[in-house]
Amino acid sequence: MSSIYIYDGPFEKGEKGYGLIRQAAVRYCGEAGVDYPVLEAEILREDKGKPYFVDIPLEFSLSHSGALWMCMVSQQPCGLDLQYVKDCKYEEIARRLFTKEEQHYVELWGQEGFFDVWVRKEALCKCTGQGIFSDMPSVADRNSNLLGTVAWNDREYFFTEIEIAPDIKCAACTDDEAQVVIRVL
Repeated sequence: MSSIYIYDGPFEKGEKGYGLIRQAAVRYCGEAGVDYPVLEAEILREDKGKPYFVDIPLEFSLSHSGALWMCMVSQQPCGLDLQYVKDCKYEEIARRLFTKEEQHYVELWGQEGFFDVWVRKEALCKCTGQGIFSDMPSVADRNSNLLGTVAWNDREYFFTEIEIAPDIKCAACTDDEAQVVIRVL
């Protein structure tokens, strides 16, 4: 099971935000029936920036946009991204960072399509701990459909689209098909 905890309010970046991560992890432990000392656990970052608990077999992924904050907690690799749909140079960004299939998806669906692709790519990066948009597979096929799964580095990754509001795109990525549950913190 992977759980996503939503918090709407002020959020501090860096170490100041660790309290909310710990709150989400404590709640997850209670719901999953596991007992880990997450309140005392040290949080560090891997070389490419992925945060993790030291000596605790829980994974987490953070995302925030505006005052909306989300933390995904799981006993397996997980990634989460959330973005408000807003004006940006999405066509230029897509040409520079997206695969041909993803670019075609954006051509068909415009700005909304850009953010559909963006949140999946970010969630995949966070799940794997790889740098943003490193040599990753396309999240769209040649028929301009978003993919539910992708294979990368001999592993399969699964996407869950999370509907929050019409102007917000959100996707989660896990390395199994376990249910993703959403909770309010």
